[in-house]
Order: sequence, then structure tokens, then C-alpha cells
Amino acid sequence: MLKATLFLQLIFFLGGCLGTKEIQSEIYITAIGIDYSNNKYNLYLQAIGFSNVAGSDPGIASEPTPIVLGHGEGETIQGAFDDIEKNSVNPLYYGHIQNIFISKNILDGHLQNFLDFLSRNYYLRYNTLVYGYEDNINEIMNVHGFFHKPPTLTFPYDPKEQLFFNSFISTRTVQDIIKRFYEPVGSIMVPSIDIKSDYWMENNHTKKILTINGAYFLSNQKLKGWIKEEELSGLDWFNKDFNNMKLSIKDKSVSLFIDNIDYHIEVSGEKIPKYNINLEVEASIRENQKNVEKEIIENEVKDIILTQFQKTFTRGLEINADIFNFSERAYRFKSRTRTVEEINAINEDSIDKIDINIFIKDGGAKKS
Repeated sequence: MLKATLFLQLIFFLGGCLGTKEIQSEIYITAIGIDYSNNKYNLYLQAIGFSNVAGSDPGIASEPTPIVLGHGEGETIQGAFDDIEKNSVNPLYYGHIQNIFISKNILDGHLQNFLDFLSRNYYLRYNTLVYGYEDNINEIMNVHGFFHKPPTLTFPYDPKEQLFFNSFISTRTVQDIIKRFYEPVGSIMVPSIDIKSDYWMENNHTKKILTINGAYFLSNQKLKGWIKEEELSGLDWFNKDFNNMKLSIKDKSVSLFIDNIDYHIEVSGEKIPKYNINLEVEASIRENQKNVEKEIIENEVKDIILTQFQKTFTRGLEINADIFNFSERAYRFKSRTRTVEEINAINEDSIDKIDINIFIKDGGAKKS
């Protein structure tokens, strides 16, 4: 009788696992792409084999990791999810999503619907990284890492290494966008992603890589425009998250590390705010083949920074966006004395003064 009782108890406890799915029976979604065209939402899901999600061999793979892409469409975003889920041969698991690729069409008039959808779905985490794109989403989601490694080992999924060389690229998460979407001043920058194939070869074939090619900017829930990467270099000098940035003075054969950036912005003016900028930059010389004097290098760096800032600031004005978010300072600290319209009146006269102080820490590598 005692043995029979124990057996029944064991059966009872084991029964709790009967509904548990085997790990390999689910499809693990690693990224989502979303677009809007022909009055329908188009959803793209990227999945890789479970062996590449956890516990996989970090070495060189003998063949490319399989990538599975799914596509669904619907008149609503939920409808697009339902469309792809009902046509899936296995259950979909969303707990490994690391990226969301949002098309220009979504950013331009449909972002609010997408953010509302995100807020209602617990499986889409707020710390997921967000990138914009214009087209070729299937190609973007089909790019492998080096040595046949899975997409999860490419730049968009873990951008820290890439940001070491590209300071202006401040990553954006779902939370960042939701937090700023309804702000009456300033702008949201969404880095845009594209494919490059002119830098690397793999097995004597052109190797595609994913890279940031610029950024979209939104203000007051509207898409203002897109600016290419080389025109955004002025943002480097106002990036609190900057990493070991490199700078070259090509005609002087001088190469530098930017070690530290600090800036202060004061708001002046009566109704229409003006901004006084003080920028402090510390740098160390990596190479100085022509033995250029430190004072000359400091002046050259100052000219480069000023040129980059003015170019980027002007491009922001051209799309009617405060891409440096200077207006936030006037809004936060003196909003009672100015209207939102006055605060948002950013123009070429808004920068009253900019002081740039350069400090070269050492003489670096000189040619003897």
C-alpha cells in the first residue's frame, strides 16, 4: 500500500512537466523587422537554430549558420503577427529578440501604432535595440558574422565593439524612443543600418557586413528626415558615451586619440533662446611623423571640431530638427518664461558663442 501511494505521488509531480515543450521544438526569434506598405503592416522574423542561441562552439564554424526568415502581413501589427504564427510549423519563442528593425515607412506616420503595440506585449523587452532602414530588410537579416558565425555575432546585436571606433552612434532602445516620443522639444535619433561589401573578403569572396550609414530624426512625433553618417561627425563632441575616438590631421601626418570630452551649455537670450557652448577636449598623440608643434596641432584640432559642428548643425536646420537637443536645456530650466514655439525656434543665430579648448597630453610618437 505504501509503495502504491508513493508511486501515485510521483506521477502527480511528473504531470506538471507534461505541458513543457522541448527546447528544440520551438523557433527562437532573434530579430524583428517591421514595414508598412500597400495599407498593410509587413512583419519579418529572423530565427536561428537553438544550438546557436546557447552553448554553441565559439570557434570557427565549418559552414554558415542556417538563418530562417518568416514573413507575415496584416491590416494591423497584431494581424501580421497572427498571420505568421498560424503559418509556423513550430511554436515561436520571442524571449531572445535583440533587435528591432523599423522601416522609414513606419517612422513616417506609423511609429505611434508600433509603440502602442510594444507596450501591450510583455515578450518585447524595452531594452531591445532599435535601428531604422529604408529597404532590403531580407538582405539585412540574412547577413552572417565572420567565419560563418550567426547574425547574433554581428554589429547590431552587440554594438559595443563597433562603437569603440564610431563615437557618434548612440544606440537607441525601445525605452529611449518611448520616453522621448511625446516630448515637445528636441529630437529622437534612430541610427539607420545598411550593408557594405567593399571592406572585407571571406574565402576569396566579397563579405557583406552590417554598418550604420546615418540616422533618422524625429520631432513632435513626426519624421523630419535622414542624415548620412559623414555629415553627423559634429555629434561626436557632444556624446557622453563616447569611446576611444580617433582623429587624424591628414595634411600634417598626425594621428590622435581623443581621451576625454567635457562640455557645458548655457542658455541666454530673452524670448528666443541662444546657447553658449564651452567644449573641453583632451587628446594624446599616436603618431607625429613631421614633428608638428603641439600648439599647431591644438589649433588644427580646434578647426576640425568647429567645422564638423557647424556642418552637422546646419544639416539639422535643413531638415528642421534640433539634432543636438539644445532646446531641451531651455525647456527644462527656463520653460516658464518662454513658449514651446519660442524654445523650438532653432536657427543659424541660436549659437551665440562656442569656445573650444584643446589639451594635448603628450608629444606622442615622433619621427627621429
